[in-house]
Amino acid sequence: MSLLTALADLFVPHSRNNHRAKLLHPACLTVVVAIFLIAQFGINFFALTSPAILGFASDIRVDQVIELTNQKRLEQGLPPLQVSPKLNEVAQRKAKDMFSIGYWAHTSPTGRDPWSFFQEVGYDYLYAGENLARDFMDSGSMVTAWMNSPTHRDNIVNSHYQEIGLAVVNGSLDGVETTLVVQVFGTPTPAPLPESVGGRQSSLLNRLQLPQVSAATASERLSAASQQTNRALVSPFLLTKTLTVFLLGLVLGALVIDAWLVTRRRVVRLAGKNLAHLIFIGTILLMVWLTLPGAIL
Repeated sequence: MSLLTALADLFVPHSRNNHRAKLLHPACLTVVVAIFLIAQFGINFFALTSPAILGFASDIRVDQVIELTNQKRLEQGLPPLQVSPKLNEVAQRKAKDMFSIGYWAHTSPTGRDPWSFFQEVGYDYLYAGENLARDFMDSGSMVTAWMNSPTHRDNIVNSHYQEIGLAVVNGSLDGVETTLVVQVFGTPTPAPLPESVGGRQSSLLNRLQLPQVSAATASERLSAASQQTNRALVSPFLLTKTLTVFLLGLVLGALVIDAWLVTRRRVVRLAGKNLAHLIFIGTILLMVWLTLPGAIL
C-alpha cells in the first residue's frame, strides 16, 4: 500500500475502511490519545531536566507594562503615573520574597502583608495598592486580564494614585519555571503625618499583586529583568497547546471530510452521528485555542 493510499484511508471513507475514515475508528483514536500522552510526558520530563532549553519564556517588559497602564488611565481621563525608584524597590523585594519562600499571594505564609515592603524601603504613603500576575506570555494580555478584573482595574484607574513601581522576574516557583509580575501603586505623603493619622493608613489601601526581582540598583534590576524575559526558551504550555490543536485538528478534519463524502455519496451505515462529533470536537478545539497561560491575584 502506497503512502498516498494510506493517507487517503485515514481521511476518506472508502470500501477499504468500511466507508468510515480510518482515523475515526476506535483503534486509531486510541493511538492518537497514546501519542498525546507520550508526548506530554516527554514535554514535562524535558522541562524538568532541561529548564534552560524548555521553560517558560515571556515577552513582558517593564516599560511596556507601565505604558499600557498609563494608556488605560488616559482613556479614563486620569493623569499618567510617574515611575518611583522606591516603588520599583518595593516590587523587587516582594518578588524576591515570593521566590525565596515559595508562595504566590498578597500575604506570605509567615503573615507578612504587602504594605510591610513599603515601610521597609521608607515609602510613606497616603494610598497604596498592589497587583500580581504570573505566567503571561506578553504585556498586553496581562494588562487586559487586570482590566477585566474589577479589583485589579480599580487599582489601575484609581484617581488617588500618583506613582507606580514594577518588577518582572523569571524564576522557579515550586519547581515550575514561571514569570512573576509585581505592580505597585502609591501616593507619597507630602510631609510626615501625625501618629493619629499614620495609624489609619492601612485602611486606605487598595489591595492587588506584584512579581519578583532581585535586589541590586534600580537600573541593574530593570536591565536584568529585560534580559531574562528575552531568553530563547520554548514554552511547555505552547508545545502542549500546539500538539493538542494539531491532533484535534486532524480528527476534526477527518470528521468534516467523512461527513461531506458520506452525505454526498448517500452511504448508509451504522455509525455515530458525525454532526454531534463535529460539535463536540470543534468545541474542545476552540476552547484549547482560546486558552491562555496566566493568572492574576
